[in-house]
Amino acid sequence: MSVPSPIREASWQVHWKVSESAGLTVYLVDFRNRRVLWEGSLPYVTVDHQRQDVGPEDEHPDIHGPFWFPLGTRSLRGDVRMNKFRGGFELAADFAAGPFRYTQLWRFHEDGRVSPWLTIHGRGLHAWHSYHPHWRFDFDVHGAMDDAFETWSNGRWTRVSEEGWLPYTGEVSPEGDAWRQVDFGSGAAVHVRPHHWEDAEIFAIRYRPGDWPPFSPRTSFGEQPFPAGYAGNEPLDGQDISIWYVGHVHYDRSFPFTAGPWIRVVEA
Repeated sequence: MSVPSPIREASWQVHWKVSESAGLTVYLVDFRNRRVLWEGSLPYVTVDHQRQDVGPEDEHPDIHGPFWFPLGTRSLRGDVRMNKFRGGFELAADFAAGPFRYTQLWRFHEDGRVSPWLTIHGRGLHAWHSYHPHWRFDFDVHGAMDDAFETWSNGRWTRVSEEGWLPYTGEVSPEGDAWRQVDFGSGAAVHVRPHHWEDAEIFAIRYRPGDWPPFSPRTSFGEQPFPAGYAGNEPLDGQDISIWYVGHVHYDRSFPFTAGPWIRVVEA
């Protein structure tokens, strides 16, 4: 059964596609007839292979990682699926990259929650690996401009004035959220928190023309890795903001592991 685009279900309208290099991508996403997300994607997954015998005498430490794998049409295995559950629906797709297998999910709940998740599995998993899926979100709550970004710190929401790196510190709001993007004009917001047991960070970046797939982890070997390489000192208040959510998944006995943020739409 083919999956339509757009999907109209559970108060959501979602356009989707499988891109060449950014996984199962959703775009022009509306909740209750209001735009929430211009585009959401999973540009790549990097894998660190930490060999125990790497040391100062090793002449080629770079061969141990990080390796990176773009997810896209060439690595897709099978068809994209839509599954309904009580209170919402999900889009699911399976990808194969070398010995690794990834199942990408976009779950949409009728109460305004979104779960962009990635399950990491396959025969390539072992105890020397750490996995770093990179999601990119261009939220457009009530329009592209007039946005602000805030982090929960010292018991309150704190404005982030410039582009930068915002690691998860363990501090969360009473509702359990660590970051949020707010629309000045309407007061509506999108709240974000990490998946349970997940180490994560966010990069809040001002949108620039040409900022679209294909993305890569860095321009060349030895250069600043992305998305850190995109962050400068541009102001964020009142601008069009894109955020990168980077998960850090360290191998343990709980694998397969599902990583990714919880996202919640809060209407004005």
